[in-house]
Amino acid sequence: VLLKAEGGAEALAAASGVRALLGTVKARKAKSLTPALDALKLAVGHKVGAVNRAAIDLGAVQQLLEMLEQGAGLSYIDDVTAARVHAIEVIKTLAEDPDKGHQVSVVLESSPTWQSCKGQRHDLFISRGPQVELRIADAPDPQPAAAAAASGVGPEPGSGIARSVL
Repeated sequence: VLLKAEGGAEALAAASGVRALLGTVKARKAKSLTPALDALKLAVGHKVGAVNRAAIDLGAVQQLLEMLEQGAGLSYIDDVTAARVHAIEVIKTLAEDPDKGHQVSVVLESSPTWQSCKGQRHDLFISRGPQVELRIADAPDPQPAAAAAASGVGPEPGSGIARSVL
């Protein structure tokens, strides 16, 4: 009967995918939590009703709040900062759902954990991932090399490479 209803197959597929991602979130394994949250963030970010309703109905908000409550207890997670950011973004997106967003908002209003993290800016978080070394080949400099070396600007004369670490 579910599959015969309009959008039934979409709802079934959404529930299956969301259930798998939430299972990974619940397991809180070091290497898989952050990618699972990133995938969940991408899934709900498209604001497809069936996906967001499935996430809400399957308890995503409660699971993510429980995860956020653990705070320092998640220090073993690879890139825990990104995991927190993804969890908060998923919750915010679900709260905007036109069908079930009010239900999410009621849960969030009573959560001390949410009150402490809902207003934090997450667009500038710094990942603890590996640093990248950027190498830029020297471009012809209108300033003579000796003058650049004397001023302390530019690469060491004759090196051919300027090095900078991001």
